Amino acid sequence: MAVTWNIMPLFPLLSALLMPLTFFITYAWSVALGHVEPVFPYISSTGAYPPESNFFSFMLDIISVLMAVTVWARHKQVLGHYNQTLVCKDLEKTSRIATLFGLSSAFGLFLVGNFQSSTITTVHLIGAVLAFGLGTVYQWLQSWMSVCLSPHVNSRGVMVVRFICSAMATLLIITTVVFSVLHDVANQGKEVAYWAQNKAWWQAEGRKKWSYHVLATSSEWVLAFTFVAMLLTLVPEFKRMSFHGVKMHYDRDRRQVREIDGARSTEAIVASSSRSQESTAL
Repeated sequence: MAVTWNIMPLFPLLSALLMPLTFFITYAWSVALGHVEPVFPYISSTGAYPPESNFFSFMLDIISVLMAVTVWARHKQVLGHYNQTLVCKDLEKTSRIATLFGLSSAFGLFLVGNFQSSTITTVHLIGAVLAFGLGTVYQWLQSWMSVCLSPHVNSRGVMVVRFICSAMATLLIITTVVFSVLHDVANQGKEVAYWAQNKAWWQAEGRKKWSYHVLATSSEWVLAFTFVAMLLTLVPEFKRMSFHGVKMHYDRDRRQVREIDGARSTEAIVASSSRSQESTAL
């Protein structure tokens, strides 16, 4: 009999808990070592230099795997409900598209963690676009599917929360990009946003429009927490899912099959001969 484990809620829950924990640890670590300014670095800047960059990469690798499993499990949950009930006819197709965006977002998080902004900036930015940009699209698709799944899978309150998270994520992405560009233009392309504490970050004459930088970075931090909130809304729904233990089947190779079949054939011939001799004797 297969063993049933209720481990599915752990994937969105651990993703939601490890993400802010990782960011806060790397922030405190990088500030303590003077690698970033206390007010206020980009998230990726807190994991741009060793030794905190090693921890940053390791944790984001774990979180990206957890998020990928969460996306896959969510797709299976939606398909299961779609096959059993009468819901929106486009729900299955939408779920498949959402899964593609969700897995791309998880892969983007993997790129962000393993290609630091201080070394391979292009790949890092591609990862950020995948993680935050496509991740926001995933939030919108999940919000729309919540309308179809309400009230059987999720409540209307959860549906509203997801729409709020999606709207906030969209607004915060725009804010982050706009003010980041404005700050970069004001400083003529100089990478002053990444000056460390030992570069006298508090000297206003070295930077212009520092408020633009703070608006961009703070928007990015709040943006990350919209993903945390979205993941937490999945936990109650995942409690209704279960994981069945994998059944192991051993496939014999051809030599074993021939030897066993040959032995069985020999035994059958011997048994048949014995029965023939017994019947002749009688």
